[in-house]
Amino acid sequence: MPKSIQGYFIRVLFTTCILFTVSIASTVSAASANIFTDIYSGWERVSELPGEVNALQESYKQTMEQLNQTSAQLGQAQANVEAFKTQNEQLLAQNQKLTEMVSKLQDDQNAKAAATKRIQTMIITVVSLILGYFVLIRVMRWGMRRRSGRV
Repeated sequence: MPKSIQGYFIRVLFTTCILFTVSIASTVSAASANIFTDIYSGWERVSELPGEVNALQESYKQTMEQLNQTSAQLGQAQANVEAFKTQNEQLLAQNQKLTEMVSKLQDDQNAKAAATKRIQTMIITVVSLILGYFVLIRVMRWGMRRRSGRV
């Protein structure tokens, strides 16, 4: 082998070995073979479980209380909605009755106004006819006197 290829081969081999050593050293962790430590850590985890269970039970109780309160509030809100619906229906019926009453009153007022106008027209016509009759009689008498030469 020529010297340049041999030097290149040595450099690649050396670099590969360094990279392999670094990668193995960084990924390997220290092994622990102490059985007492494992048993103690397992016992600690088991002894902590009742406390966690109690905390979960308390959380569950609080959640259930909140759910019950929310359900009660929802029931009250639904009752309020039903009461408002009933009250709204009553108010709508009352409003319709009042509207009908107002329209009847307006019709009555219009009828009274029409009757009053008709009566005024009749009175004015009667007075005009009576005055016209007297004026016509006077004019006819005056005309008759004039023709007869008495004036």
